[in-house]
Amino acid sequence: MLRLPPPSSFAEGQRLIYGWLAAAAGIFCGLAAAAMVGLLMWGGWSPAEEHTIVVILGCALGGFIAAMSAVIVGLLVGGPVGRFKGSAGRDGVTIEAEDQ
Repeated sequence: MLRLPPPSSFAEGQRLIYGWLAAAAGIFCGLAAAAMVGLLMWGGWSPAEEHTIVVILGCALGGFIAAMSAVIVGLLVGGPVGRFKGSAGRDGVTIEAEDQ
């Protein structure tokens, strides 16, 4: 296995931590979404409950994916030492990238 060199500054160490957190959030989101889909498919619901369960779990799944996506983007763009800076205001949305 290839070993990465240790971070040479505090900012690089923080970027590494945020990268790992974003990767873990994506994996968790994918596994939870797969678990919800599996629960919907093989839950053994009675015909009277199927529509209600699909609506409840479908809305929960959609909200969960939207929230986790927002967290992942927030970690990558809005981190305290990130290379990407983003802002939103009345004039619109701006995204800047630093090249170091």
